[in-house]
Amino acid sequence: MTHPGRSGLTLVELVIAISLSAIIGLPVGVFISEYLRGALQIREMTIAMSLARDEMERLDSLNDVCHADLALTSASPAPTPSYWLGYPYALTRIVQCQAGDCTNNCATPANDRNGIKRIELRVTRTGRGELLAAVVTYRTKFVLWGS
Repeated sequence: MTHPGRSGLTLVELVIAISLSAIIGLPVGVFISEYLRGALQIREMTIAMSLARDEMERLDSLNDVCHADLALTSASPAPTPSYWLGYPYALTRIVQCQAGDCTNNCATPANDRNGIKRIELRVTRTGRGELLAAVVTYRTKFVLWGS
């Protein structure tokens, strides 16, 4: 029922408008929230992978397979928090002997004693155990072809 000279919404119209806004707005809000969470997670993983690749490049540039950074470690060493200044990421470096003799890799070994080191770098967020990036490479000092 309307009165002449009065304008506005009735209570029923207002309730319907609010209900429709909630029905439409809730899925849109969830969608935007998930999009932002995913974008932040991808950004974090991209930064972690870039840092892991940078560290792997540094290790690859070492011409000495006996360098302290390439010393054999346990299968699960503790991560090094704040390895990269200004970044809240921790680095775990796992160096294992894949084949041959890795303990005496600095002396000239016999042909069948060449040590192959498996180097794995894992990047996690400091304070969390969630793996963000991992890269693996292999190093050896003496590579003999044939024989």
